[in-house]
Amino acid sequence: MLADFSDVSIAGEAGDLVSARQLMREVRPDAVFLDVELTNGKGFDLAADLPPETFVIVVSAYDLYAIEAFDVAALDFLVKPVKPERLETAIGRLRDRLPDRPSAPDKSGAQAQEAVTDRLQLKTSSASILVSYDAVSFLRAEGDYTRIYLENGQHHLATGLLRVFETKLPSPPFHRLDRSTIVNSAQIQRVNWQLSGRSTIHFTTNAHVVEIGRPASKRLRAILGSRAR
Repeated sequence: MLADFSDVSIAGEAGDLVSARQLMREVRPDAVFLDVELTNGKGFDLAADLPPETFVIVVSAYDLYAIEAFDVAALDFLVKPVKPERLETAIGRLRDRLPDRPSAPDKSGAQAQEAVTDRLQLKTSSASILVSYDAVSFLRAEGDYTRIYLENGQHHLATGLLRVFETKLPSPPFHRLDRSTIVNSAQIQRVNWQLSGRSTIHFTTNAHVVEIGRPASKRLRAILGSRAR
């Protein structure tokens, strides 16, 4: 339903308190649509941990939680199943509280999607996260999954084959070096070239190190050489 609002971008999804708290620290969203009944507690337990600038819109199948919603200073309370007109009212209230944001642009769904193509969606076992391309240092295949390493030192095991992510990432700066590795060349700080032909890649934040074999090292030399020219 939120996809109908071209000025709304879903920064992430979580189904339990632990992953939700981690997600809040990472993305610090403008607003949270907070369900009440979660797998390991109530959404209200999360409200106290939210940044003060994050607005809360409570969503529940039980209107008896309305009083508790007011206790956490919720911007609105939506009863499931949520009606489109009620959701539109809640979004309107949110826009009114964020006066420095541009008003809803008149865009088609395709145009709205195009506006957020500088971010990569990661679906993990507990959450769905949007990360900026610039925040990704490298990706490595792990069977049917891909582990994405971020410049802040974190990493996420995401659903999807490496080749699927390859089609979504801009090249340059992202380059596939071998069957299991894609690197962001813009974040490479230095490369230790070994006599054996192998090499070790160090990234700008020193948070991660990648070791690659001879064919991948040869490919990386060509990439970095062309970038220098």
